[in-house]
Amino acid sequence: MVNPHQVHGTVSPAAPDTLGPRVLELTGLLQTTLEIDKQIELFAREVQRSVNLDGMTYRNAVEHLEIKIGNMATHRATYDLILGDINLGNLGIYRELPFLARELRTLENLLCALVYPLRNAFTYREAVQLALRDPLTGAQNRAALEQALAREVELARRQHTDLSLLIIDIDLFKNFNDRFGHSFGDDVLKAVAWAAETTIRRSDLLFRYGGEEFVVLASHTDEPGARQLAERIRRNIEGLHAVAGRAVQVSVSLGTSTLRPEESARSCFDRADAALYRAKQNGRNRVESG
Repeated sequence: MVNPHQVHGTVSPAAPDTLGPRVLELTGLLQTTLEIDKQIELFAREVQRSVNLDGMTYRNAVEHLEIKIGNMATHRATYDLILGDINLGNLGIYRELPFLARELRTLENLLCALVYPLRNAFTYREAVQLALRDPLTGAQNRAALEQALAREVELARRQHTDLSLLIIDIDLFKNFNDRFGHSFGDDVLKAVAWAAETTIRRSDLLFRYGGEEFVVLASHTDEPGARQLAERIRRNIEGLHAVAGRAVQVSVSLGTSTLRPEESARSCFDRADAALYRAKQNGRNRVESG
């Protein structure tokens, strides 16, 4: 029996062709999904067949992932999951009774089945994230916006919380391309995206909608809060003064809307778009609310 409340180790498996039949079987099962949370759930279920446990946690600080299954308990065994020079995170297994030495050996053997499917899931996750990101500015792209807007509207309705949307348009953007070339226009887009990203909260989401337009989704933000956020973005972009070493004046117009009861995502977006149009019609470099 292993008496300490905590056991910590590192799992770094050998090549797949050296793994035992049970581990290979479990590896095959885990490879039926590329969703990390489902892999951890499957793994917990399969471990339970061999070792009694009360709960399991998986954490990956780099990817901001934290998954909890079951209950935490007095005794725990934690393992860093390493594959070559890749740290795939940390897995903790909890129960009230101390672990037997043979149970820890079983756990460590079964953990070898998790590492390769987990690596594949992260590779897939990275590919998906790249596909949903604008390569020029680093902001999420229009396809990502459509997914996120539907998700955030559903979440706001379920939790009865506010959700606001901001549309940002760079004023007279064509002039930058015409005067200094499209390469400098790209620099302006990157500078505006950076200024917006560094202004919004960590919980807010920035998207490049297309051309010189960006969108911000601000959860838990009411109409006055949306307008205040838009004004901060406007002021910070107006304060750039120079882009790529060239002294220029950049400004943006913004339209905001806050989700109404029973309103569709499309309607909320259209109201922000109409407000943006008014901001441009009323002189640019200003905020209007829809």
